[in-house]
Amino acid sequence: MRALGWVALALLVLASCSDSPSTPTRFAVPSDTSLVVPGSATGPTRITFVSADPRPNTSVSGCGSDARGCPGRVRMVFRLTPSATGTALGFVASLHAPSKRACFVASTGPFTLRAGEALSLQVVLDPSDDCPTPVSISDMAANVEGAVEVASRQEWTIGYTFAP
Repeated sequence: MRALGWVALALLVLASCSDSPSTPTRFAVPSDTSLVVPGSATGPTRITFVSADPRPNTSVSGCGSDARGCPGRVRMVFRLTPSATGTALGFVASLHAPSKRACFVASTGPFTLRAGEALSLQVVLDPSDDCPTPVSISDMAANVEGAVEVASRQEWTIGYTFAP
């Protein structure tokens, strides 16, 4: 019985120590948004980068001699938060090489935005040009195209490498 008392006491002491400052903590894995730096923005609709698969700052291999060998390899999610209600003709996102050449593009059809109601969009970026590999991606842009009430643009710094 006495041994059980010591075990219970030891467990109680260990449990109370688990909140102490010396307890090791796990390092947080950076979110996708920490790997993407917002740049200039225009228009009444806020365009926010949410996530990507694969994560930014990774290398995508197996593309062949140019980016056309990597269709459908990058998926991204964006959140649109409009300040006004209006019809968008579409949404376009693009990944650019340092030369500003758009190597990958995604687009949607028309949709309606309502003031203050966030809308999440998932898009698949496909090659838009024959950017020779390896190609480094340095920035990204997204546009809400449509009526003045919703038309907007957002730019980011982002990194990817597409390799043969």
